[in-house]
Amino acid sequence: MRAQHWWSGRSTKSTASTRSTRSIRYWGHGERGLAPVLFVHGYCGTERVWAPLRAALTAAGFNCLISLCYNAVTSDVREIADRLVDESRRALEATGAGKVHLIGHSLGGLVVREAVQRRGLAGSTGTAVTIATPHGGTWVARFGLGPSARQMRPGSDFLNELGRAALSAGPRWVMLHGGSDRVVPANSAIPESDDSRVITLRPADAGHRSITRHADVVRSIVTELLHADRPAPELLAA
Repeated sequence: MRAQHWWSGRSTKSTASTRSTRSIRYWGHGERGLAPVLFVHGYCGTERVWAPLRAALTAAGFNCLISLCYNAVTSDVREIADRLVDESRRALEATGAGKVHLIGHSLGGLVVREAVQRRGLAGSTGTAVTIATPHGGTWVARFGLGPSARQMRPGSDFLNELGRAALSAGPRWVMLHGGSDRVVPANSAIPESDDSRVITLRPADAGHRSITRHADVVRSIVTELLHADRPAPELLAA
């Protein structure tokens, strides 16, 4: 799978955060009909966190994988979400697919929720995956710098506004949290929901950073995305 790197630049205004946002696209010769997958890393993370999952998705036939990269200290969640929306629409246009799948780790999960629930991406998203995401905030954010850290603090205006939006609107949601996570508490990572479109997974031995390369997590995400894109008989025969 070959990679293309470029600075993302479709915006009506230029700010420090938009200038420091870029995407890395991985193109392969996988299976036709599988949706593009877009990844958003967490606070002070990098796209390398997705290496095991990206390899597994490539092996499963997904041939358009896009990692959104940004500077967490200078970035606002809403601005990153706008970039995610832009990249998603570009991927749909380039591939002819009907929907995308979105995967966010930690802060990246908030970006995914903002893009889906408040930035118009609900109808174009098949599956939205949040991994170790502080939906209800995290105490660690008080030590962080920049607007996105302030937005992750419990009780922030951003989290309160996001919480008022319907979680089940649009895609199928998959929410994961590790039992060994010491950064995001369990009740923050997986909000209460009785909706059948919200699936929750809790690998007991996964930590906040290690969860993205946890074998059960990688396997579960690949299975969920294949389930969304393939008819059941095809999935069983794979």
